[in-house]
Amino acid sequence: MEGSGRACTCQRVGHGRCLEACDAGAERGEEGGRACGAGTSCGGCRPLVEDLIRVHRRAAASSGEPQSHAPAA
Repeated sequence: MEGSGRACTCQRVGHGRCLEACDAGAERGEEGGRACGAGTSCGGCRPLVEDLIRVHRRAAASSGEPQSHAPAA
């Protein structure tokens, strides 16, 4: 799920942009959405954005390092 796919169809925000917001300090989906634009239209993707950020932060905490979500070249 990380790094690929569309998180917010309305704003055309991909998973990677949500995770970048997380890496920049967003701790909750609402903060991440404001930072990247996801969930600011209809709100249908807010649960997904919340899950992406929660899972990403958990993975980063367990590994001790930021998670890479750069698209494959």
